[in-house]
Amino acid sequence: MIRENKIPDFTTIKEARDFLEKNSLADFAESLEEAKEVRFTGRNNLVVTLNLEKEDLKRLRLLARKKGVKYADLITAWVKEHLRES
Repeated sequence: MIRENKIPDFTTIKEARDFLEKNSLADFAESLEEAKEVRFTGRNNLVVTLNLEKEDLKRLRLLARKKGVKYADLITAWVKEHLRES
């Protein structure tokens, strides 16, 4: 009996990205279907401006690249981590 591959439900974009980095959509061709309606929900985020020295920004971008994330996402993760700890 051949087991049909099923794409799991994701709760975050990161989960979806991690899954797609490790899997090919070709493996799920049988279960793909055309979306009838696509709706994007807004995020409840605010944009904050940071004043960083040029070298700090350079190091931040390098570290984010090594971790495979956008530097803005890395900053957000750090802020959330420190807020949880305080």
